[in-house]
Amino acid sequence: MAHHRHAFNCSVPPYDARKEAVKRLAFIELNMVLMVSGAVALVVFGSCRRYCSNVLFDKIQWMNYFLVTNVLFTLTVGEMVGAPFRNVLFAVWGAILLNTTGGADSFSSYGPADNEQWKSVTAQTLFRSLLMSTLLGYALTTAYGKTILVISILLSAKRIDERAVALKMATKSSLARTTKNIADFMAGEHEIPVTGVPDPTRMKGYNYLVSGDTKWTASPPSYHHHLEVRDCQVVTLQKIWQCDRSLLTGESGQRLKDICLSFALFRLLCRRFGGHPFSESSQAKTWKLVGDGLFSKEGDYESSKEVDYERAFRVIEVELNFLFDLFYTKYAVIFKNGQGLQKLKIFNAVLLLSGCCVLGLLIINLDTYCTNYEEVTLVTANKISVDKVVTTIILVLLFLMEIAQLLLLVVSNWATMLWICNSMRKDTYFMFWPKIIMFCQDRFKPWERKLGQYSLLKSFNRNPWRLKFECLLMFLFSGVIDLPRPGQKGKARIKLPEEVKEAVMISLRGDKKESSERPRLSNIGEKSLGQNEVSNELSWACRLDTPTHVILVWHVATSLCMFHERSSTNSVRDKSLWHMATSLCMFGESKRSPTNSVKSNNFIIASALSGYCSYLVAFAPRLICDNPIVCEFIFDMVIKEAGEILQNCNSESEMHEKILGGGENETIIYKGAKLAEELLQLPNGKDKWKVLADFWAELMLFLAPSGDPMAHVEHLAKGGEFVTHLWALLSHAGILNQCPTSHDV
Repeated sequence: MAHHRHAFNCSVPPYDARKEAVKRLAFIELNMVLMVSGAVALVVFGSCRRYCSNVLFDKIQWMNYFLVTNVLFTLTVGEMVGAPFRNVLFAVWGAILLNTTGGADSFSSYGPADNEQWKSVTAQTLFRSLLMSTLLGYALTTAYGKTILVISILLSAKRIDERAVALKMATKSSLARTTKNIADFMAGEHEIPVTGVPDPTRMKGYNYLVSGDTKWTASPPSYHHHLEVRDCQVVTLQKIWQCDRSLLTGESGQRLKDICLSFALFRLLCRRFGGHPFSESSQAKTWKLVGDGLFSKEGDYESSKEVDYERAFRVIEVELNFLFDLFYTKYAVIFKNGQGLQKLKIFNAVLLLSGCCVLGLLIINLDTYCTNYEEVTLVTANKISVDKVVTTIILVLLFLMEIAQLLLLVVSNWATMLWICNSMRKDTYFMFWPKIIMFCQDRFKPWERKLGQYSLLKSFNRNPWRLKFECLLMFLFSGVIDLPRPGQKGKARIKLPEEVKEAVMISLRGDKKESSERPRLSNIGEKSLGQNEVSNELSWACRLDTPTHVILVWHVATSLCMFHERSSTNSVRDKSLWHMATSLCMFGESKRSPTNSVKSNNFIIASALSGYCSYLVAFAPRLICDNPIVCEFIFDMVIKEAGEILQNCNSESEMHEKILGGGENETIIYKGAKLAEELLQLPNGKDKWKVLADFWAELMLFLAPSGDPMAHVEHLAKGGEFVTHLWALLSHAGILNQCPTSHDV
């Protein structure tokens, strides 16, 4: 009996009651550790979603988000309030719980659905917080505990409010309201007087808004929003590029300018979520911003017209980072109206000081907190307080979490943009800051920079319902996960080749020093076929019923050409040869491609984009310019057809021979075989890999302007997609949709 009395450091009635109390207290402390650890994980790994497409990582993040914001909070509060004993550290634990209810700054929502349900999410959070505050208020009897509780309630209220505003800002209705002034402004932006001709390399004539636009006016009869851009508080791209402060000079200065350019383009892109028109798309200078501005060599605006495709992608990458932050973090709220840094300093400082004070009080009162009959504590045989060790660990984690959030905000693009705008009005003495920004940005990828891959001829026989274990999982979790369909067997994602980016940009801008006319997205792929002088032979394969038909037919043809390329360079044809030759999705195949560098580059482009476009059809049909339901249906039918055609084939080489020997047939498989035969029979001097590379580059541009912007937002939190970057780039070039094709007219 003495032993148990020592373990509790106090006298309590029966043995069984003491034993249950110990278990309950240990369970509460375990929940607290899990709760804070989960919150720390949300802070540290919240932004990692933008450059990680791993499905397991995504599901773990979802489970952690759900546990931290719902299950663990409710469970821990219920155990604390319903416990038949007391512990003075309940006040500290309650304060910590309240401060985790507002979510992490870098993880405000799991997906757009949370944003649309912001009222429900906020109401549930407030109800739980108020309930816990009320119950703990009655349970805590000391002034010490109630003081801590009051401070935590105030801080929690601010966090909950920030999260509620962040969720609301990303809803469709809110974006429609907040982007109307931008839409009205851009409708008349081209009418703002400019001396000379607009020059996108110096942003002359580009009064795209960056910050400071708070004094809007409206007048009849149109009641459109109007803004005086000559106001010194209004910062535009033209003003930033004309600024001669030392901060914005040199290579680092140009990179800082590009961050502001990305933010201005981000504000324009938000109109697509609000349903407002891109009025500037009809202006010639809109295309020139992309064709001559983003593609101009960084830091060489004076005399060079050298094309820099990397800069264009870097600007779009940062822009999509801003878009990710709007939908998935609190950053847009924290830096709203240019007051982010002040809010950041005040509230984080208060929270950190509160944590330090609590920790100090715990150390000072190390031996004096178990003072009455009803209190229960956990103490080791060496008289070490387990309660205080656990609480100290939790507070240290909380302290480090707030430091991490502070650092992430300080080096964020939002803080950088605001800092640049403020420095335009007064000199800054922190000249080392640009180097810090560049250092951080160069070490964190803005997105995964990989291409998903899919091979129809290798995955058509994939049937997830054949495996009993997978069937059981899908039956149990059908409401949580998307059920895979027959034929959906993804390949490993490959690193985005530089050759692919350059090929797509050349297809958009043209391989010339200056671009003058906006390209038209019509007649899928026929422009590239005409440039390669094979239009008469191959244009029929571009005039099929839907873009999905075109993608799958050309994908099958590219697969067969890959097999032929390998078999023509080896005398031995066996099963392993087929396995190597038909792997369209492996970037490593480029190393075994023809030795000629130009031919090798075309091989890389054609194989990578063929696998990527078929991946979009199989796994992300909402990202391409076709009806997603029609796309899914066609894909399912092609998988079924492939199974019927190739069901008796015992080897991959037999599949190849049977497809090529199918004769005339209207199925997509045989149409692909017909196209492959025509590609293989091209006359000398016409490289089939150049034809395929140019076609796929042009097709990527045709597919990009989809009408479902929310689908792109969803994929931003799954590693990002190459097609999303093209969608944003084409939007700023004034290319919002495809022109009618000749066979549609």
